[in-house]
Amino acid sequence: MTLPVFIGLFLFLLFLGLPVGFVMAISSVIYFIFSGDTNFLSMLPEKLFSGLNVYVLTAIPFFMLAGDIMNESGISKRLIKFSNMVVGRFRGGLAQVNVLASIIFAGITGVALGDIAALGSVFIPSMVKEGYDKKFATAVTAASSLVGPIIPPSTITVLYAATMSTSVGAMFAGSIIPGVLIGFSDMIIVKLLADKRQYPKVEVEVTPARFFTGLKDAILAIIMPVIIIGGILTGVFTPTEAAAVSVIYALFVGIFLFKSIGRKELSATLKKSILGSAKLFLIIAGASIISWVFGIENVSAVAEHVFKSITTNFYLLVIIINLFFIFMGMWMDAGASILLFAPVIAPLAVDIGLHPVQFGIMLIVNLNIGLCTPPLGNILFAAADMAELDTATLSKELLPFLLINFIIILLVGFIPELSLYIPRLLGLI
Repeated sequence: MTLPVFIGLFLFLLFLGLPVGFVMAISSVIYFIFSGDTNFLSMLPEKLFSGLNVYVLTAIPFFMLAGDIMNESGISKRLIKFSNMVVGRFRGGLAQVNVLASIIFAGITGVALGDIAALGSVFIPSMVKEGYDKKFATAVTAASSLVGPIIPPSTITVLYAATMSTSVGAMFAGSIIPGVLIGFSDMIIVKLLADKRQYPKVEVEVTPARFFTGLKDAILAIIMPVIIIGGILTGVFTPTEAAAVSVIYALFVGIFLFKSIGRKELSATLKKSILGSAKLFLIIAGASIISWVFGIENVSAVAEHVFKSITTNFYLLVIIINLFFIFMGMWMDAGASILLFAPVIAPLAVDIGLHPVQFGIMLIVNLNIGLCTPPLGNILFAAADMAELDTATLSKELLPFLLINFIIILLVGFIPELSLYIPRLLGLI
């Protein structure tokens, strides 16, 4: 079976609606059947196991569980209350609270859908009640949730680090500036649109006593990413140990401090985390087989030849690489895109002068855009369903936010220090 036929089969199965993990596995097995060498088929179980037998990957289910527990504990309401005291009094204040709460919440869950689930059901009806357009309220909620997989800790960052044998600590440190930039860029867009459309202010009486009460509740959320990131960057924890510590901390906060997690809530949270982890590990297993096919077909060299046949200009190549990943992000889960294409494009990226950490962060920010774009954007559909909006209306309202995200992606590619300054400062690269 030739490479074009294999790619055609892969896309056909994907468009049929099969889970991407099964698409990877089935298309790879068919490739090896038609290769004429049955020895390949006997080696498939070993390849599946070796793809999953990566120690750092055990951090992913722990991070997912910690985020789900903190989400279930009711921390989102406390973050909203604190964020309201900080930025609520400005024009478009409730929208600014939405963004700020997402930035803080990103350090807890690391998953965009977790942000939507926890904050969307609160913010969208509240903003509409305050006088905001429903489409704007939903767009702000969806756009701000994209910070979740960028600001550490992030499961998708761990996945990239494991796939590319890159330091998790360096990736976490390098994600901080781009993540904060996206959050504050969203706040600028909100400010401009709020002034233009004359959205309301929120009258918030901020007294020292109320502020410190709100800070006391919010600090319990803020401490968790500090413990995780600080522990990893200082060498106290490995990423997996830090993830396990985050679960213990989340349980302590939810059960003993907030007293909002009981046996029933814990059981539901464990079930949710197990299912989410299993889905991701199925994709990782499938990708371990398909990456073998790509190696046999020398896809990295083919991709480098194709891209360089278009142009050898560094800036144009960075733009083309990003357009490629945006297109793939529209059709495929971010985790699957990283597993499939990061190893393929990375040699080209390094060859033109991108650092592996810089390339990884650019890629992660890029694939997040796909969460808010049709036809398969999970965040787009989740937010639209929550607000009872059609996706076309929501997509149009999201355009300014997605545009500023794309500009930041290019800045990460063009300006290495945006992603490399903190890792270099900490001696991680």
